[in-house]
Amino acid sequence: MIKGINRQMIEVHQPDNPYFERALLVVRASAGESEWQQLQQEADAAVRQAGSYSGLRRARLRYRLVCGGWALLGGGFGLMLGLLLAK
Repeated sequence: MIKGINRQMIEVHQPDNPYFERALLVVRASAGESEWQQLQQEADAAVRQAGSYSGLRRARLRYRLVCGGWALLGGGFGLMLGLLLAK
C-alpha cells in the first residue's frame, strides 16, 4: 500500500491485461481502518468490473444487430418486390 500525505492508495497490477498495466485506487478516509486483505479484494473486484468495457461492447453489438436487422428487412422487401414485379 502506498501512503500519501493525506490519502492511502492501493496499486493493482494487471500483467495479463493487454490495455492496462496497473490501476491506482484512492482509499476513502472512512475505509482506512479496514483490513488490508479486504481492501485488496475490493480493489481487485473494482478493477475487474471497470476493465471489462461491457457497456461499449453491448453498444457495438446492439448497433450491429440493428444494422443487420434492417439489412435483412430491406433484402426481404426487395425480394418480395422483385417477385411481385416479375409476374
